[in-house]
Amino acid sequence: MAKILLLEDLSVFASVHRTKIKYKRIILKISGEILGENNEILSPKILNYITEQIVSVYNLGVKIGVVIGGGNIIRGKNVSWLNPVDADLCGMVATVINGMALYSYLKRKIDNVYVRGSFEISGLVKYFNKLEGLAIYNQGGVVILVGGTGNPLFTTDTAAALRAVELSANLLIKGTKVEGVYSSDPKKDKKARLYRSLKYQKAIDRNLNVMDITAFRICKEAKIPICVYNLMKHPLRKIILGEKIGTIVH
Repeated sequence: MAKILLLEDLSVFASVHRTKIKYKRIILKISGEILGENNEILSPKILNYITEQIVSVYNLGVKIGVVIGGGNIIRGKNVSWLNPVDADLCGMVATVINGMALYSYLKRKIDNVYVRGSFEISGLVKYFNKLEGLAIYNQGGVVILVGGTGNPLFTTDTAAALRAVELSANLLIKGTKVEGVYSSDPKKDKKARLYRSLKYQKAIDRNLNVMDITAFRICKEAKIPICVYNLMKHPLRKIILGEKIGTIVH
């Protein structure tokens, strides 16, 4: 039986279709450090906030993939008491924990949410492959991507760039705790300048560390712009609609 649209349904439908969406296919990279607060590794308040941000653009019909970091649990490059490769492997497992937490929150709001990883955990995480992942993404399913690239010595920024290319995203968004890309570390340099617009090559040449250089190079080759912004301050929806927030690397 065909569903009868109520007046409020029609109103929402019309509102969405009047909205001019600039970016319809995105990869959202969430830094792991954002997920914890006040000595909590995972903050329910922050998980709920991020869920609301994702749902706000999902309801516009935007295709969404989410790559999640593990820095709130363990950041491989900062661990000196483990072999670097082993430390990175621990970091990749940390992203799975974060991904499952986000999945639990998103499933309360969205039915078609999937967790896929660069390695499989039987009964928990299926292995990501491009064909299946692209089919889910194209059909409007939210794909949470964990495990980084599956290889040590590569960051989750690089994983986000790879997935952006594989899923034909037209924007890679990095949600952080800072306003965007600065000329130097704003915590150490009071004269650090915030870039609103930046060319890939300039970011690479100046070794601007807000994002991994490999990720910049991948996006440059694929011509996928990157938006770096303060996830906890600015609505994700505004970026999708084309407002100038944070830094655009292009």
